[in-house]
Amino acid sequence: MNKSIVLIISLSSVLFFGCSQTETVSSRGETVAAETITQVPDAQTAKPLTPAAADALIAATIEAINQENVEFFMPYLMERDRVSENVQAALEHYQAYFQGEDITDFERLGVEQLGKTGDKMPIQRFNYRIYTPSGMSNSISVYQDQSIRLDDPFLLYSVYANRLVERYVDAIQNQDLEKLGKVLNLEETLFSQEDLKAIQSKYEDLFSLDSLNYQFTGLESERQQFIYTLSGEDGREHEIKVIYGDGLVSLQDNFIPAKN
Repeated sequence: MNKSIVLIISLSSVLFFGCSQTETVSSRGETVAAETITQVPDAQTAKPLTPAAADALIAATIEAINQENVEFFMPYLMERDRVSENVQAALEHYQAYFQGEDITDFERLGVEQLGKTGDKMPIQRFNYRIYTPSGMSNSISVYQDQSIRLDDPFLLYSVYANRLVERYVDAIQNQDLEKLGKVLNLEETLFSQEDLKAIQSKYEDLFSLDSLNYQFTGLESERQQFIYTLSGEDGREHEIKVIYGDGLVSLQDNFIPAKN
């Protein structure tokens, strides 16, 4: 894995206490003068986002994840998502995904052109990969439209995935087929009472329902899926997935009958 090493504590001292005359290694691995590293950009700045400013924001984001600093993220989210519950869910998923390790390194992978907004310049998205010392990694991006945004599946979807799984488990535990139907039925996919009873029956066969619980256990970013493990007091487990994308989340469970 060819990734550059950026010590967050060192970068933070540059970001928040001014530039020194020493040289710093940037996220692309080249040695650059410290004065080329900028401060963390304000989310509402009218200045075009530069690679150095994007690097600085990612370094500060890593520090905020490690410190579980909910308030840091608020300005960089869509207005609808600026709720502490959203960020807290994302931070909990980060902790689970990275197995409690601090994130220490990052790599800038490249820049995408996202198209124009009216007569403005094309929107640029800076794509990154963040790493723990053991080599675990995940992707995160920064872009600028009306303001500077962080783009990451945990920040965008964790709370909604949790709510969907919670409703699903609650319906099964309470043997509430009407609620189960509301959780599963989408405009293009409708489940009959027989389908819902079959799902309920499979869970009753596998678990003691009063002990049924769920936990986020992983991410398959290539497939845009969160992984959850359902478990009971007898040690049995069953894996389900939440598919995310285009502002929506949906369940994938092999106990759910396939629909054409």
